[in-house]
Amino acid sequence: MKKARADIPRISDMSYPDFIAFMKQDNTPPGGDATLNYWIRNSNIKPHSYLLDLACSTGYSSRYCFEKVHCSAEGIDISKSSIEIAREKTIELKATTHLDFLVADACKLPFKDGVFTHILAGCNFAFIHDRNIALLESARTLSNQGILCSSNFFYRKLPPEDLLDSVSHSLGFKPGPHWDLNFWTDFFNSVELELIDEKNYDLHRFSDDDLYRSIRQYIFNTNNFTSLLPTELKEEILSHFLEIRRPLNIQRDYQGVSLQLWRKK
Repeated sequence: MKKARADIPRISDMSYPDFIAFMKQDNTPPGGDATLNYWIRNSNIKPHSYLLDLACSTGYSSRYCFEKVHCSAEGIDISKSSIEIAREKTIELKATTHLDFLVADACKLPFKDGVFTHILAGCNFAFIHDRNIALLESARTLSNQGILCSSNFFYRKLPPEDLLDSVSHSLGFKPGPHWDLNFWTDFFNSVELELIDEKNYDLHRFSDDDLYRSIRQYIFNTNNFTSLLPTELKEEILSHFLEIRRPLNIQRDYQGVSLQLWRKK
């Protein structure tokens, strides 16, 4: 059944996390499924593994790992709407005995010491203001020899300030121009973690036409929720999503992606 327009909050008023949750989007880590396959294969995620999906958004990473190896996971995010969608998708997957999601702060994790074999961290430390505290909390809840699986955008050349301002408007936080590969490596190396595997690659922007076509296809056809909405609302979602994605697309000319595995000492 199509959702009435009166039931929908103003799209332009939504925060980035709430907008993603509204669309019921599967929010992937940088590199998408290839990143998740790298984590599973190289960090040895198995059926007995117990994962923390940190700042999980709508829970795609932990659901993907469950579908691949049948492991268990806890997901946390400060966005209530994101957690609601993560739970909804888990019910649809019939995975509630293996996956659980709760509203929680990455800087105050509600878990005991050393309980997780793996922590999935797909670009989320960039969004966390007190990221050093969140990293300490992550290390605390990671078991001895447990592995933190990270995927981060990094700057391979200095981005212009006006681009960073545009990205800040899109995402609600401003990346630091100094966030190069060394920045993120030093960040994770600041606690009792050792780098055991790494894969880095450059990014390049899509053409404006390709970006428009891919987002329109997603909203009007691919996404099972948005495709059922009234056309006027789909156009509004498209406009807002393009406003978000255009500066992020330009930013790709300055970025790379770093996949790293960090083992607790």
